[in-house]
Amino acid sequence: MGTLIPIIIKEFKDSIRSRWLITFTVISFFLVIGLPFVVAFTMGLMAPGMETLIAGTMNVVFPLLPLIALPIGSAAIVGERDKHTLELLLSQPISKLSVFVGKFLGVFLAIAASVTLGMTLAAFLLMESPTAAYFMLLLLAYGLAASMLGLAFLVSAFSRDRSMALGISIFIWFVFAVLIDMGFLTLVFTAASEVSELTAMTIMVATNPLELVRMLASFAILLPGRSINPAMLGTTGMALVKTFGIEGVQPFLWMTLSFWISIPIVGAFFLFLKRDI
Repeated sequence: MGTLIPIIIKEFKDSIRSRWLITFTVISFFLVIGLPFVVAFTMGLMAPGMETLIAGTMNVVFPLLPLIALPIGSAAIVGERDKHTLELLLSQPISKLSVFVGKFLGVFLAIAASVTLGMTLAAFLLMESPTAAYFMLLLLAYGLAASMLGLAFLVSAFSRDRSMALGISIFIWFVFAVLIDMGFLTLVFTAASEVSELTAMTIMVATNPLELVRMLASFAILLPGRSINPAMLGTTGMALVKTFGIEGVQPFLWMTLSFWISIPIVGAFFLFLKRDI
């Protein structure tokens, strides 16, 4: 711990000063507080409730979060290697495990602080106090950030230079937030594999952390204690219900998200161990 804490603090300070992170904090605040009010006033409605806030966060803030975690995390290892500071760091009596864990936790805590600040300030202005549902939404944001950061570290450990890492990370965001969200890959997968659309949609949810947290927000926050509304679930939600049953959807989603968090992190660490500095 004596060598781990300084690395965490250094990475946290470096990341928290990032222009990407500062911009995201401001944008997330205004999107969470501004978008629901704009919709409500335009339609002549009263101030939006919790459901409107959750919907705005799911549809606007979540897709932007990987665009922050991926570029910042992708430079964590390869950026130090390019500057030859990683070699200097590892020449000290510090293990590679401490370096990797310290870097990951430092960057993750910086992103979590940004998410918490932007979204919680908006929640305080829109509600008397943040509700349990809103804290669940924050937890899902942390899970999405951790999974994207694991992928970013995997890319960073693999890439030969910083520009290559940044290009791959932006492409990953494009696949998750644009291609899959548009349903393009679902259509291609269904046509190529000759599986049912129901199965294809379930597979696409499992292979997209962004869609995972959206579905978790729907099933863990919006639906408990209410009768199932097909319109609220959407086609993807109904596909999950038909596949796993209403009681089995959340365990499947939570387990899949845990895989998305753990597997890239473990893979990135082993690649970090094997790559020459």
